[in-house]
Formats: sequence, C-alpha cells, structure tokens
Amino acid sequence: MNSLILNGYEFEDCEFIGCDLSLVNLSGSAFRNVTFRECLLQGVAFNHANPFLLAFHFDHCRLDQSQFIEMDLRNCSFRNAKVREAIFESCNMQKVAFDRVDLGGTFFDRCNLMNADFRSAEQLALDPEQNRVKGARFSYQSAIGLLTKYQIKVSH
Repeated sequence: MNSLILNGYEFEDCEFIGCDLSLVNLSGSAFRNVTFRECLLQGVAFNHANPFLLAFHFDHCRLDQSQFIEMDLRNCSFRNAKVREAIFESCNMQKVAFDRVDLGGTFFDRCNLMNADFRSAEQLALDPEQNRVKGARFSYQSAIGLLTKYQIKVSH
C-alpha cells in the first residue's frame, strides 16, 4: 500500500471530513486552524508538518499509532464530537506517542488513549474519568495532569 504524499502543502481554516489519510506523508505541510472530522489518520508522523502557526482539531478520528514528537500542541483538541451518526465510537488514539510535546491548553474529550505514551509530555491536563487511559504511560510529572480537574495542589 502506497501512502499519500502531501509534502509542502498549506491548509488554512479548512476541514477534512471522512478522509482516509492513514500513513500520509506530511513533510513540510502547514496546518493552520485545520479540523479533521471522522478521519482515519493511523500511523501519521505529525511532527513532520511545518510547526509555524500549527493548529489541529480532531473530532471523532482514528489516530492509532500516530506520532506527535517535539511539537507545540497548545490549544489543540482531540474529542468525540458526534454531529451525525459517527463512524468511530470515540476519538481513537491507541498507542499514540506524545514525545516531548507541549500540551498546555490541549483538550481531550472522550478519547480512547489506551497505551498512549505521555511520559515526556509537558503541561498535560486530562480527565481520566472522561477518557480511556488503561495502559497509558505517564511520568510522575505528567501524571499530575490527571488531577487537574480536582483543583488540588501536589508538591514534592
């Protein structure tokens, strides 16, 4: 199976709806305020995209085994926003790597994050009651982000 190549393209203020972009090559592509709805994006190395003004939103997508490495994902969203009869049961993100990623302000809502890797993620705030996190990996520092909704202070 050949992967789709979107090298160097610029996408701004647009939506991808119901697309299969699994294994897509995004080298140098720009994504500025782009929403993916009910898309297959499995095995995508998002870290190859152009980081300038990067803004992603994923609604009800499958991102299994994708990678976000050394990226600024502040204010991005991953959610289960069902607007019609959905193809997928949730925003599926099993085995996704969030490696050295800034997640400040990133929103996770009803996502399947089973076996995702958050060990080197920064500023994680994630409600484990609203997301599936079984088998997900966290460092001590990133695990503190699981308590954000309780507005408690943890010190060491």
